[in-house]
Amino acid sequence: MKLRISLLTLVFGLFSYAAVAQNMQSDYEIQQSFKTQYADYQDHIEQLSAPDSAKALIASIKEFDEKYSKHAELLNKALHPETYEQRIKKLKESSVRASNRLQTIEKQNTKLQNLETQLSSYEQNLQQLNQQTDSLKQAMQESIQSEKQLSGMVREYRQSLEKRDELILAFIDSMVVAYQQMDVQSMQDLENMDESSRLDTNGDALKLVHNISAENLRILQKNAAKLRLEDYMRMADVQQQFETMWKRLGTKITDVYDGENAEKLATEVEENLTQWDQMLQSQTLASLKDTLAENNISVSSFQTPDELYQSLNSYLDQQIKQSKESSSEAGYANLKQFQEFWNEVEVQWSNNFLDSELISKPQMATLNSKVDTWAEHAQPRSSNLLVYLLGGTVLLALALGVMLIREKKNNTKS
Repeated sequence: MKLRISLLTLVFGLFSYAAVAQNMQSDYEIQQSFKTQYADYQDHIEQLSAPDSAKALIASIKEFDEKYSKHAELLNKALHPETYEQRIKKLKESSVRASNRLQTIEKQNTKLQNLETQLSSYEQNLQQLNQQTDSLKQAMQESIQSEKQLSGMVREYRQSLEKRDELILAFIDSMVVAYQQMDVQSMQDLENMDESSRLDTNGDALKLVHNISAENLRILQKNAAKLRLEDYMRMADVQQQFETMWKRLGTKITDVYDGENAEKLATEVEENLTQWDQMLQSQTLASLKDTLAENNISVSSFQTPDELYQSLNSYLDQQIKQSKESSSEAGYANLKQFQEFWNEVEVQWSNNFLDSELISKPQMATLNSKVDTWAEHAQPRSSNLLVYLLGGTVLLALALGVMLIREKKNNTKS
């Protein structure tokens, strides 16, 4: 009997040990399985390349959580000092962040594709206009036609440059709108996370910006004799807007189109803009000098913006002094001639003069004031006397009319 009890005790003991061992093995397997699957999910997140894949992974992580959440206490022991909840929270946040980044990059890729389509159109149109202007220039160089025909060709050439500038301004507007909508940092974050998702672009935007700056510089270098002041004023507007666009977007454009020679192109754009600005200012001053001469405005010579201001300021002082001492028809004609020129400067080109740093705001205000002072004293004295005599005649006529009406009323009463 005692032997039977001992055997039964041994058998139950063995079963109990086996059950405990089985449970211990099961707990270990759960812990290891969780760690292995968790690491797999981390790898999947790193390798994500499409929003749909991210959405599917987020759903799978949810199921993973549902499967292991009931073993949270057991897993806490294996994950110490972290907890199961902390690990799952990290995994979910990483997957959602990756999904958001992928959606951002997909949207940006669509915008980039649209932009590149626009850029291609601008580039084609610019090439056509450049070909037209080059053909016209060659024809003018080879021309043995009459001066009138040659003048018509020059006019057509200037019109083609105007169309080109209008196209560049449209391009600038498109670039500003497109790049303001782009979140380059989000794209770069995703690129850092996954090299396979880097933008694969051919650098057209940066190259086109580079080509425009280089071509505009070439146009100034080759066409000084064919351009007028109004051309330079239009070009100054283009240059200022182009430079402003580059200052705002240059870094973005260079970052997005990260080719091997991106930094080199960006540096050359900076250099072209500096030369473009300097050459434009120099040629504008030369054209301004010609325009003043054409309008018979005899100012002293100038080579710099400061000399321009001093020249105009001295001219106005001299004219004001002469008009105060002895106004004449000739002096009045000079005033009208200068006012015609200055009104165009003030109304149409004042911003261009200011932006190009040809004249400052205080200088412009001083010159405006002196033009007004000149106008107050320039009218000939004989003209003033005629105005006074005419005014007196009108007053006398009115007085006689009033007297006649009164006398008529008195006769009627009698």
